[in-house]
Amino acid sequence: MRINIDDDEYITASLPKIWDIAHGLSGFFHKSKEGVLALTNKNLIFVPRFLQLMSKEREKYFGDDKAKVTKLAHYSEADLDEDISKNSKSWICPLNSLVDAESVTIRKVNFLRITFKDKKNQLKKYDFAITRSVISYPQRQPLMYYSLDWTDWINLLKSHM
Repeated sequence: MRINIDDDEYITASLPKIWDIAHGLSGFFHKSKEGVLALTNKNLIFVPRFLQLMSKEREKYFGDDKAKVTKLAHYSEADLDEDISKNSKSWICPLNSLVDAESVTIRKVNFLRITFKDKKNQLKKYDFAITRSVISYPQRQPLMYYSLDWTDWINLLKSHM
């Protein structure tokens, strides 16, 4: 039985090793986290979780410098629901609260920017990217990002809006 997502909800696309970056004042108090970005038929979900990927697997999700619309192998809706329950830093954004999905270039790097309204009807913005290098001490944080083409994800998100 699922607790966080509906029984008729299913994963449309998911990407591993994604870093989220919050904007505004909340971004000042929010450390970037690595996790899984999942799009279901009802929600956009980010779950902080470290996954180890081999280079062949990396090509499946980020080959040709494109964020591909695929599903994680061996990652089901039950796993997603369990990860949401385990990590309090997870967030769920209903697709009807999405305002915009766009690609933003900052310092020669393309980020996926999601704008949505939270429960208090305030606009929130998050950027998503994958990293080239990460510093692990004192806390795991990204240093440099890959510049990806997010067109497929943007089109998919806009089709769900």
